[in-house]
Amino acid sequence: MRRALLVTAFLLCTLNSCERDKPTQPLRSLEGTWNLIGYTDHGTSGVTTGTATFLEDGTFAIIGTVTYPGEPLDSLNVSGTYEVQGTIVILTTQEGTGAWSLSFSSNQVVLNLVGSSPPTTIALLKQA
Repeated sequence: MRRALLVTAFLLCTLNSCERDKPTQPLRSLEGTWNLIGYTDHGTSGVTTGTATFLEDGTFAIIGTVTYPGEPLDSLNVSGTYEVQGTIVILTTQEGTGAWSLSFSSNQVVLNLVGSSPPTTIALLKQA
């Protein structure tokens, strides 16, 4: 009887510790509101502020500012549609269409413009 209690106690402790140690799943969806935390245009990084919103209906908007070294503040006001295809998102605006690879890490995502050299990237942090 005592051995059965010890085995049961061990199993319960093991199960509880496994549950606590289970890593949280990182985000894998663009849907929602994100803080704009970085923008690099063909290798030149800018200081950014603003938000990016990706809605369930396939539309998006990025509103904020970017300042490149030695240049005045630029406003960002970009909107259009998006479609996620695996690890690629297709962004379409009035100016055209671009394919961006997605790299998720915890509550952040980095979009890299496919074929851009030097790289063009957008870094986003999910709002709580």
